[in-house]
Amino acid sequence: MKVSFELLWLIPFLPLLGAIINGALSLGGARSTYGASRGFVSLIAVLMPALAFVITVIAAFTLSGVQSHADMKNALVQNLWEWIAVDVAGFKFSVTAGLLFDKLTSMMLLFVTGIGTLIHLYSVGYMWEDRGFARFMAYLNLFMFSMIILVIGDSLPLTFLGWEGVGMCSYLLIGFWHHNNEYNDAARKAFIVNRIGDLGFLLGAFALFLVMDSNGLGSLNYREIAIWFQNPAHAELIATSSGLLGAACVLIFLGCTGKSAQIPLVTWLPDAMAGPTPVSALIHAATMVTSGVYLLARLADVFVVATAPVFLGLDALDIVLIVGCMTAAWGAIAGLVQLDIKKALAYSTVSQLGFMFMACGVGAFDVALFHVFTHAFFKATLFLAAGSVIHGLHHEQDMRRMGGLAKLMPITYAWFWCGWFAIIGLPGGSGFFSKDLILERLFLGGGFAPFIGAVALAVALLTAIYMTRVMYLTFWSPARHSDEVKGKVHESPATMLIPITILGFGSLVVGVLWSPLLEQYGVGTHAFESYLRPVLGSAQAISAKLAHPGGHSAHPSLWLFAGAGIAAAVGGLLIARWFWHRGHVNSSEKDLVGFAAWWTWGFDRVYHALVILPIKVVAWIMAWIVDALVAGAVGLTAEVARFLGDGYTSVQRPRLRSSLALSAAGAVGLVSLLLLSGPIAWVVGLAAVAVAVVFLLLEFLL
Repeated sequence: MKVSFELLWLIPFLPLLGAIINGALSLGGARSTYGASRGFVSLIAVLMPALAFVITVIAAFTLSGVQSHADMKNALVQNLWEWIAVDVAGFKFSVTAGLLFDKLTSMMLLFVTGIGTLIHLYSVGYMWEDRGFARFMAYLNLFMFSMIILVIGDSLPLTFLGWEGVGMCSYLLIGFWHHNNEYNDAARKAFIVNRIGDLGFLLGAFALFLVMDSNGLGSLNYREIAIWFQNPAHAELIATSSGLLGAACVLIFLGCTGKSAQIPLVTWLPDAMAGPTPVSALIHAATMVTSGVYLLARLADVFVVATAPVFLGLDALDIVLIVGCMTAAWGAIAGLVQLDIKKALAYSTVSQLGFMFMACGVGAFDVALFHVFTHAFFKATLFLAAGSVIHGLHHEQDMRRMGGLAKLMPITYAWFWCGWFAIIGLPGGSGFFSKDLILERLFLGGGFAPFIGAVALAVALLTAIYMTRVMYLTFWSPARHSDEVKGKVHESPATMLIPITILGFGSLVVGVLWSPLLEQYGVGTHAFESYLRPVLGSAQAISAKLAHPGGHSAHPSLWLFAGAGIAAAVGGLLIARWFWHRGHVNSSEKDLVGFAAWWTWGFDRVYHALVILPIKVVAWIMAWIVDALVAGAVGLTAEVARFLGDGYTSVQRPRLRSSLALSAAGAVGLVSLLLLSGPIAWVVGLAAVAVAVVFLLLEFLL
């Protein structure tokens, strides 16, 4: 059942209004003034996403109020206008600009607007002294508008509108300090790499429409797509179009690899650290990089029935599983050798996104989204706390010049510790629950999923190592900065510490929304799983049935998987302590760093050979072809013009006989045309011929 809710349009509109107001203030010169003007900019920039969050909460409560056991597909909708309408030669296609607010949308928007608002508040303190303050806040508001449209749009075209919007805004924000060419290169790289993925998104959407249109029911509306693929009557049509459906899923997943930085479109995300720290938190934690996971979950009903082999006997979800595993491993190993604190967190994001896609690959879409949810809290905490460190050290980002900050910046340290505790998976932290759920679903999955689970467990060990390394180099080891810098180290202002505090606390407690480990003691809850069941339950039931056709056998205790995760976390902590407790490089660390550096270098070389070089070759060939075609077309046009000009000149002779002959020819041509027009044309045409004959006779007689 669909229930109309007239306030949905305000959720995206309010951040857009903030972007318009602050953009106008920026153009009007607010960037060069302080005081009241910046206070007003701050008020607008923070208030608009905050109001969007409030309306999202109202909509979530409204949705819960209309939910019923008789109809688990309830949603709040608002149709704004007819956006695209095509009716040509019997082909009908229409797209309505509509908003869809179901349980999946609700979950995503609650933390997108909530955490996004906190990042806006943090940005006030971080960017206050920047000349482009109003412009920066306008970009942030515009980014929020685009991300909200991506999530709340009721169709693939509307999602693509937001998809492109966050891509454009990421370009503007990563290259915000555009006087630095390195930052400009990073912004262009993010933009171009994402365009490659976006092409896959478009082609996949078109292919999906063709699959459904085989019986004249083609649609790009999410609810209609879900209903169509859940209908058992369409099983034969799905089997008939299995090849096209598999291609559609792989192409859509290619789009996801762009936004969510998975292999092969992974390299832009670490370079995105060129932007200001609030941008890193906004892109890496709660918004843009989670878009791919959201899209897979939104199309879960499509992916679970795309079981036909696409490549080397693998179906679409198998490819998702393998790519997620490869990305998680690569990101974790690369994170071991980073010296820039933000780069280390960036590779951590790449690795954690790999975990999310591994969960999607075994059909555990709700578990993947739970890790999206917990990751938003602990990664936003880590990035914002890292920004506080950079701010306190006067823009120093190299961890080799840090150390001893646990005493110098105790508040920042306390919340960074909470984020670290959560991400490495120690008991009680939010990451402990979500990551162990992923490990459980992998080990209990069908096919080769248990092998992927073993790799994921090793990646969890590496996560604990590189994140504990960050803690030692930044906070726990002896100070390595000069006395002059040490005397200037300071805590961040309240506008920065308040968001870090809220997010840090959340990174410790939000895991209880899904804690099956404690259920036997009457403490656990499956609130998160139950919340998403109306949207994802059907797809996950099909996935489970395909993975275990004979039904589930007896499973090991969940504490077994939890114990493995805890062992990985503690083991990684101890290994990191052995290498980095003094804060400097020893011979053992050189071997480890050397291997990780070789791994990263090797990946870069392979990536260059398999991705960049072929693209360059194709670009060169296309450039040569286009150049040849353009040059040939221009030359041909010139030759034709010259030929016609010479021919026309040759008949322009100063002789009466030639002129009269041409006149006669023209008259004959005119007569030929007029003969098709009726009796009157005959009279006119014969008269013209008579005149031409008379003039020709005069020419010969004279």
